[in-house]
Amino acid sequence: MKIPLLILSAGAIGAGFIPFGNYVSADGHHLHIPFEITAAILPVVVALTGIGIAYFLYFKKSEKPDHIAASLSGLYTTAYRKFYIDEVYLFVTKKIIFPLIGQPAAWIDRTIVDGTMNGLATAVVWKSNLIKGIQSGKIQDYALYFYAGIFGLAVLAIYLSI
Repeated sequence: MKIPLLILSAGAIGAGFIPFGNYVSADGHHLHIPFEITAAILPVVVALTGIGIAYFLYFKKSEKPDHIAASLSGLYTTAYRKFYIDEVYLFVTKKIIFPLIGQPAAWIDRTIVDGTMNGLATAVVWKSNLIKGIQSGKIQDYALYFYAGIFGLAVLAIYLSI
């Protein structure tokens, strides 16, 4: 995993030096994007501070992390439980979304959508059973249907022209 992460980090660092404003714009003109060093310093300092604290706490086996966790019991427990986001997510999905949205959608799918498709299939089978005698394989029957159709169209044309 180290090699892909190194490649990704090098790409992320390098992407910051590409002047995208010169290449991507709505009107074809260069977009000036100012670089504010003061806005970049604070996140880097915070990240380096976190890395330094983690190094001093966890590089060598010590009791410091346990003492800090005990002194910040409520905050530590909340952070350790990921601010209870998983519990909130499970509550929202299992108690709200599934019963109020999922179950009605499943009923609509089973009853209306599947019922419509099953009804259409039944109607097609019923209609095909009615007309399957037309396809007898006898050329004489097909000629009769052909001439009956011509006769019917001629009668319709005469009727419409009067």
